[in-house]
Amino acid sequence: MKSVRIGALIAAAAFIASSAVAAPLKLQPASPQPSPKAGLNVKYVGTGTQRKIRNLTHAKQLLPKAQPGQPLIGLDYRDTNEGEDVLTFDHHYNVAAEITGYMRFDSPGVYELETWSNDGIDAWVGGQQIGKVNSIQGCEANQRTEVEVPKAGWYPLKIIYFQKLGTSCLMMKSGKKGERFTWTPNDVFGR
Repeated sequence: MKSVRIGALIAAAAFIASSAVAAPLKLQPASPQPSPKAGLNVKYVGTGTQRKIRNLTHAKQLLPKAQPGQPLIGLDYRDTNEGEDVLTFDHHYNVAAEITGYMRFDSPGVYELETWSNDGIDAWVGGQQIGKVNSIQGCEANQRTEVEVPKAGWYPLKIIYFQKLGTSCLMMKSGKKGERFTWTPNDVFGR
């Protein structure tokens, strides 16, 4: 009988723990609320073909030398052909980028966000990590993350991104939970 009670307690604890993990991440809106211009700010550093960027740690070590680049239109940079420029940078291999700005949510509620990248990414919105890939990969979806948006408005966005060799991409899908999940329009991003 004692082992049955212990088993029931373990099962209950596991259920509670899994429920806590599954809760949406609560985003913090920008304070004060900005009136941003369209797009996202970006700073780049490129190493050419001599020093290959293999992970986020290496990319982050390079970023203090980054220089401002042409702003991004949003997060709609589809997979390139090999040798084409990375985002708005005029290099195509071994590029690290720091992207900052805001993401607008038009109403409160629970949303799903999903980053896509080739190669690594460390993406944050409203103070919560929404995507992370530490190493190299093809242009593919990263984890889908549920977030709670407490009120309509602008939320801070920061992304560390790197591309090693070959092709590059950086995109996002989003949608209110239970509604259409699709590519995030560029007009929800501001700088």
